[in-house]
Amino acid sequence: NPIMYAKPDTAYINVKGMRVLLDVYSPNQAHSAKEIKPEIEKMVTAQKNFLGDIDQTASYAIILYLANPGELDAKGYGALEHHTSTVVVLPETMPLDKLNQSMTDVVSHEFFHILTPLSVHSNEIHYFDYNDPKMSEHLWMYEGVTEYFANLFQINQDLIENDEFYSRISEKIESSKNFNDTIPFTEMSRNILEEPYKGDYYNVYLKGALIGMSLDIKLRELSDGKSGILELMHKLKEKYGKDKPFKDEELIPAIVSLTYPEIQDFFDTYVTGTTPIPYGKFLEIVGLEFRKKEVETSFFINGQVPYIDGNPENMTLFFRKGIKLNSFFEDLGVENGDVIKTVNGESYTIQNAYDLVMASQNWKEGEDFKMTVEREGKEITLEGKIATPKDMEVTLGEKDLPADSKAVMLRKAWLKG
Repeated sequence: NPIMYAKPDTAYINVKGMRVLLDVYSPNQAHSAKEIKPEIEKMVTAQKNFLGDIDQTASYAIILYLANPGELDAKGYGALEHHTSTVVVLPETMPLDKLNQSMTDVVSHEFFHILTPLSVHSNEIHYFDYNDPKMSEHLWMYEGVTEYFANLFQINQDLIENDEFYSRISEKIESSKNFNDTIPFTEMSRNILEEPYKGDYYNVYLKGALIGMSLDIKLRELSDGKSGILELMHKLKEKYGKDKPFKDEELIPAIVSLTYPEIQDFFDTYVTGTTPIPYGKFLEIVGLEFRKKEVETSFFINGQVPYIDGNPENMTLFFRKGIKLNSFFEDLGVENGDVIKTVNGESYTIQNAYDLVMASQNWKEGEDFKMTVEREGKEITLEGKIATPKDMEVTLGEKDLPADSKAVMLRKAWLKG
């Protein structure tokens, strides 16, 4: 039960028997609980509608700390779920529309942890040893399914359009390719605190979510659209619940017994096995196909995938390794791993990284551009003209199929329940 000690700026929302407290700290009064409340109410209402009877939470708290980027008071941005509350840390300089979308994406993810691991979890979670942590092998469910639900509920409840949902899925597929796709996900999960896996935790939000999606589609196919992974989680909650943990090795057999024998093959092949998931094959079940097209991107972010990252130990910003840079930085001569020192005469670190992203939104085509980077211990100056950054985007689109085809029927069941 976290506490934020500050002058109160609160709002209350009542949704279908659940009372939600929204508490906001904004050091420069850039945002208030009153202006954030409408979108939070919209989001929580959609989540309750999506979950239905599966959620009986009576009260919930959302504690939002808006950090001043000019002060090093926050070492990172994100959120952490507690028992029936979440603490969120975001930059105060975010415009309201961006803040609202981040809150929808981030808080909804944390809220869905009410299902797992808070209600469905193994002994490793129930008897967690904070001094000598032992990790469960089922991060695909704890974080992956949770992240999948945080996106699925938005299309299910008409908060986003189909194309936006498809875009998010294709981005996760492309980003997951930065990780070794042949490692059994359960093995990685069990050993995530140790080398060589400790750097792969981000993949639980990518491939973990995609495991949830693929399992959902498979369940829809086997049930002729009648049930999916949400119904499975409901059954698991009834079987276990917050006071009845399971042994790690019991979960998959329990899932198979609650669903179909074919689901055992799914886990043996793609979750505990070494075979990469053929996403195209699963998405074809619901009438989707991959397409490639050139798209404009932001300078430092492509959709939800940033081109840059930071090292909190030395506060440096660098271009991420393992991803393809956009056309602007490729033409400029930037290489993956380059550390950003200055851009147009301004020095940048983690501390003012958001300022760099915001400044780039005002760059104009044809303007002079100068950036100093550190590469293999040497400083290099890169110069050129501002040009619109572009990237090849792999997207998902709906195949041209008869409205009464099985794939279209399954797609409707998958997206809208």
